[in-house]
Formats: sequence, structure tokens, C-alpha cells
Amino acid sequence: MYSVFVSKIKAMALINDDLRRLIKRDANAVVLPWSMPQELDANRLLNDYFKKGSDKYNKYINSLINLGIREENIFIGNCYSDSKELLREKIKKADVLLLTGGNPEMLFSKVVHGTELLYDIKYFEGIVIGESAGAVLEFKRYFITKENNYYKYFAFYDGFGIVDDPFYIDVHSLDTKEYLDFLREVANEYDKDIYAIADDGAVVLNRSSLDVKTYGNVIKIERGIV
Repeated sequence: MYSVFVSKIKAMALINDDLRRLIKRDANAVVLPWSMPQELDANRLLNDYFKKGSDKYNKYINSLINLGIREENIFIGNCYSDSKELLREKIKKADVLLLTGGNPEMLFSKVVHGTELLYDIKYFEGIVIGESAGAVLEFKRYFITKENNYYKYFAFYDGFGIVDDPFYIDVHSLDTKEYLDFLREVANEYDKDIYAIADDGAVVLNRSSLDVKTYGNVIKIERGIV
């Protein structure tokens, strides 16, 4: 099926028309808002961090509603209180999986260690929408530039492996010569093309054919070009 990569969820507006044609009527969606800046608990996750009606809640839920998914068909997973069995069942029955932006280490930890959902997510057959942290974690390995890294250095990290790294992406990418020259060095060193996705850009990958379509402000950095 398809993987969607955006730096900001608002960029979904660029691809709504194309995605609507792929999503069946009465589709189900699962949202995993587990990229919190720090540990919470079951109550604070859904009644503070991702409270219904809040700006954070609305931007993600509305992005799914704009795809034709009814709000009552959207399940918001709680990594602190939902059982592994419930989460697995919801993901299994979902047509769309949305991974939110934020702290990638927290989201990785909750999926791999906290809920043990790595297998279910890695082999999810529907449409995966990833924003920022959620986007890069779709890959088996991903990098974060020093400009976007909390630790202020360039580094590679482990992802979920939904996508087997046919290329890399850079989220919140900057359109400056110095920044793009660095990405070109990375592309050449690791022998991978890189899609530099600005906040108003989006990339859609067909995971079967590996066909790629870009929308808005995306720059393709091709390997082998100095």
C-alpha cells in the first residue's frame, strides 16, 4: 500500500484528492499520538496532551476527516491503558494508520518496548501517514540533521522498517545552499537519494512498486552528483 511523509500535517491538504481515491467508504483509522516530549499517564495523554477539541487533536483528526473518514471510525490509541490485544486488533482492522510528530525516541520506545507493536506496524498493509517523527520512523534507518536534532548533532537511528530504505527523507528541510550541500554529502556517502521535505511539502510512496510522487516544496537530492 502507500506511505505518506510530511513535515507538518497541514501539508496533507496537498494530497487529499489523491488519497481520497485510495480510501474506501467507511474506512477505519488508528492514531498513535505517542511522540510526547516526556512520560505522561493514561489520563494526561488523552485529557491533556491529546485532549479532544484541542489544537493538537483537531489538526490530526481533521486531517483524517478531510480524507472522508468519519470521526467515529477513528481510534486514538492509549499506550498506557489500552491492552496490547486491543491495540493489535484496532491496527489489524484499520485502513489508515497515523503516526504523529514530536519526540521520535518516545514513539519508538512506546511501539517497540511499551506496547510491543513493532511487528503489527512494520507489516501494516494499509496507508501509513507519518508527520515529522512519525514520517522518519516509517523507515528501517533514518537520520536527523543537527539543525533538527534535540541533541544538536547529526545521527542515524533505528525506525520501524515499514519502508525498507529505498531512499531517505529529511523533514523540516531548509532551502539553503549549506544545508542542501550537506544532504548531498549524506546521499553520496550512504548511496541513497534523499527527499528534502519542507513544512509545505509531501511525499507519497507506493510500497509495492516503489513509485514516488512529490507535492509542494520537496527537493530531491540525487546520489552520485557532486
